Amino acid sequence: MIKQEDISKILEATEIVDVINAFVPLRKRGVNYLGHCPFHNEKTPSFTVSPSKGIFKCFGCGESGNAVNFIMKHEHYSYPEALKFLASKYGIEIQEDELTSEEKASQDVKDALFHVTEFAQKYFADILFNDNEGKKIGLSYFIERDLKEETIKRWGLGYCKDNWSEFTEYAKKNGYTDDILIKSGLTIAKEESHIQYDRFRARVMFPIYNIGGRPLGFTGRVLSSEKTKAKYVNSPESDIYSKSKVLFGLHLAKNEIVKQDLCYLVEGNMDAIMLSQNNVENVVATSGTALTIEQIRLIKRYTKNVTVLYDGDSAGIKAAFRAIDLFVENGLNVKIVLFPDGEDPDSYCRKLPQDDFKAYITDHAENFILFKTHLLLEDAKDDPFKRSALIKEIINTISLIPDNIEKAAYIQQCSSILNMKEEILNNHLTKLLREKYFKKSKEGIKETNTPSSEQLPPDDLFLPEDDGSSYISNQKAKKQIIEETFPDEAQERNIISILLNYGEKQTTQTTIGENGEKEDANYLIAAYLAGDIVADNLSFDNKLYQNIFDIYKNYIYEQGNLPDLSVFTNNQDLEIQKLSTTLLINNYSVSDLWEKKWKIVIPDPESDEKLNQFVKESLLSFKLNKLERKIISNEEKLKDEDDYDNQLIIMSEQKILKKLKQIISSELNRIVTK
Repeated sequence: MIKQEDISKILEATEIVDVINAFVPLRKRGVNYLGHCPFHNEKTPSFTVSPSKGIFKCFGCGESGNAVNFIMKHEHYSYPEALKFLASKYGIEIQEDELTSEEKASQDVKDALFHVTEFAQKYFADILFNDNEGKKIGLSYFIERDLKEETIKRWGLGYCKDNWSEFTEYAKKNGYTDDILIKSGLTIAKEESHIQYDRFRARVMFPIYNIGGRPLGFTGRVLSSEKTKAKYVNSPESDIYSKSKVLFGLHLAKNEIVKQDLCYLVEGNMDAIMLSQNNVENVVATSGTALTIEQIRLIKRYTKNVTVLYDGDSAGIKAAFRAIDLFVENGLNVKIVLFPDGEDPDSYCRKLPQDDFKAYITDHAENFILFKTHLLLEDAKDDPFKRSALIKEIINTISLIPDNIEKAAYIQQCSSILNMKEEILNNHLTKLLREKYFKKSKEGIKETNTPSSEQLPPDDLFLPEDDGSSYISNQKAKKQIIEETFPDEAQERNIISILLNYGEKQTTQTTIGENGEKEDANYLIAAYLAGDIVADNLSFDNKLYQNIFDIYKNYIYEQGNLPDLSVFTNNQDLEIQKLSTTLLINNYSVSDLWEKKWKIVIPDPESDEKLNQFVKESLLSFKLNKLERKIISNEEKLKDEDDYDNQLIIMSEQKILKKLKQIISSELNRIVTK
């Protein structure tokens, strides 16, 4: 674990323009720098870097963060790896914290597991090439499968001898303990008899690597025809290996996936190895396990485009159907290639010349709508019930697509294939989306507080009712849901934006002195806002905004100063990092709703008069909304309150609240927007 003081040194030494300019050509534009975003394709540069604040923001795809985030995203590093990269760049020595006894024990186990797995991989590879049994059985098998020696060595393939415990005994002689050998899954122990034996005996070995290329576990394939033996045996789950979180071959394929912006996904290890040998390098395998969300997220780190290469049998089709829905739901573009009956990617790759195979997987890649529709149509034929089920199946998959424009495009394509009116398909999609959305709302699944595009109801949620008798206004219905769910969103976000962008500036505000007369006083904007909000005991509905406000409040009241902006842009809470980075880039675009609906005007920071006006208006608007929420809440309480004394208390409070509302409304009306 890197010490906190070393992390601080790294962050202080890092010059974000210097770091990013090594990967993205930047040109100066005002106080900031501009370039083409490396995270999505764009013709017009929208990738902005602020050297004074140490942050970047792309206004095309939304990526943002500090130099560490950039290295993590661009180079696909973990947080510690990114810090070490920057430390090396700036010549900073890193010392790691002394771990607790529990952390050390856990780390020791992980280190031991990595070491014994690496030891085993080298052992099995050595047996394959230098042992008579290994060469005769293991190596001959790989050669029969048309693998070249360089391919076998590149993938670290091996062989475990047909002996009960030869590997286990050899590992023990080299200092590995029974406990680690058993935890790694390389050795199996019978408790009742205390007998230990090799898990993978008489099998060819396929090492499974992490992204960095360290072996985590193995898949062993039996070569005998005995029906009592499982064809494939995998390492069990351990502290370093979880089969649902790794993809076979990703350590070799990742750079090519990024380069081609495309990932080929196969099921078997041999499929991936053979395609790689035949110059299809951007390929990974699920190793025969069912595709998982974690594996999809791994792919998504490198590309959003996936082509699934599965067998053409019923099992392959079923697996392809499941993969389609998982990929679509997670925002990836997925195509499918099925091979002729009796063929799989490995066999077909060996059957065709390289160029012909590449042409085949390119020409036969169907988008998921075409693939699903053609297969289901073939099965349904003229059966109206099967055809109805087909339509529901297709629409359900389309409903998983996050992007509304893509949904519309696929509905149009589906309409053409099925020879059915778009209106009918749209109505069915609308009904399904509505059911899903309100089901999630009812179950309380949407618990996050920041209203991102994923939280807001989709634009096509409010299309005409199926029977055409009632029409709901898109904007009116959507506005109602947003206002009910996030009534104070704009005002709360505005306060946080002011704290971050102008908190250290001075503001002149009119207050009531001890003698009751109005007088002007100067304050730091952050202190003025925080003091007023704390004095009135107000809070933010959005927990993320509240967390940022609390940081300001604690600095002001406990330390007597303002937090440095790096407290937010380098915060360990990634949500705080992302929001503060977005709000701190000065040239961010603001929704028309801010000015038209909520009367919020972004000021010219060079104009003291406008800034004073903006701060006052923002604070009053924030307070007014809180008052209105409280008044509405009290009205609801009155409806349900039977006790007369409690009714009087609520009514008395309402009178005060309404008077305050009248005063604030009057104050707001006197503010003239220039």
